[in-house]
Amino acid sequence: MADTKLRQYAVIEKLNKMAVDFIELTPSTTTNACSDGEIIWDNQGITNAVAVGSGTAILQSVTLIDDDDNGGAIDLVFTDSSASFGTEGSAISAADGSVPDAILGVVTISNYFDGVAWQVGHKENIGMVLKGDASKNIWVTAINRSGGDLTYTSSGLFLKLGIVKD
Repeated sequence: MADTKLRQYAVIEKLNKMAVDFIELTPSTTTNACSDGEIIWDNQGITNAVAVGSGTAILQSVTLIDDDDNGGAIDLVFTDSSASFGTEGSAISAADGSVPDAILGVVTISNYFDGVAWQVGHKENIGMVLKGDASKNIWVTAINRSGGDLTYTSSGLFLKLGIVKD
């Protein structure tokens, strides 16, 4: 069991030590049509997602901007390593072992605000605990869960993460 040192800081001291960060990422997406269950992008690194090497953070919010105006349901799978889920534009091919063991959690974006030629999906109050690697990084993979085919341009999706760093 982890040693949490609950009494190391007073509540106000601990709250003042926590940093809120807003991280933006333009993942390189496949330009092939993605059927339901296929990989839109694989293991894109999010640098400095936690404050210290092998440290933790809380994922508070996710905003996904879809400049390609698809608005399809997408699973964002957060991992603590760069293990590959498979080939982008294809079904997940990762076997038991390193990939499932690396998964920190999944956030599904399924509701969108519909703009003129774009859409914005948002999830808030997530509260997912993230654990970074020794270099303070985490990774995210996107899977199509829309029930149909989605096609994106190489930079048609833009991800914004609200993270509270411990």
